[in-house]
Amino acid sequence: MIWGLLVLAGIFAVVRFSGLLGMMLTAGEPPQFVFDPNSELPDTPNYFLSCPDGLAPRGGRQMTSPQFDASVAKLGRAFIATAPDHGMKLTDGSVGAHSLQFLARSKVFQFPDWVELKLMSVPDQAGATFCLFAKSVYGRDDFQQNEKRTRSWLRDVRLLTSP
Repeated sequence: MIWGLLVLAGIFAVVRFSGLLGMMLTAGEPPQFVFDPNSELPDTPNYFLSCPDGLAPRGGRQMTSPQFDASVAKLGRAFIATAPDHGMKLTDGSVGAHSLQFLARSKVFQFPDWVELKLMSVPDQAGATFCLFAKSVYGRDDFQQNEKRTRSWLRDVRLLTSP
């Protein structure tokens, strides 16, 4: 029995650390979420949404986006710079287009999540904010991983954008 467990652990280690697991769990196409109060949210609790007041549809898995005392460009660069620390890779978009798209992968099993980010200036004020939609590719529930990643990421972004 011990040999069987060691063999299984060895197989998992090879598959996980060789990158095969990430290739087997394909991410597919991103969700292309539209940030609008009338947008429909997924039926399953495998997403997290963050938008300024009045821009997000009503739902339970969301937070109000904070405002940053920074330009849209500086905020976008901070998101890009800190993304790798949270298991994310920029796949599309640019700061100039005010739109960024990231592919996130969980640490152990390499499950893919899509993260869409729309950068915007704060109306009638100096500063910037964003809308974010993060959604798991696999499973009906993300066990709040998208929310935890988002909140942790925002702490790092706030440090880079603070004066």
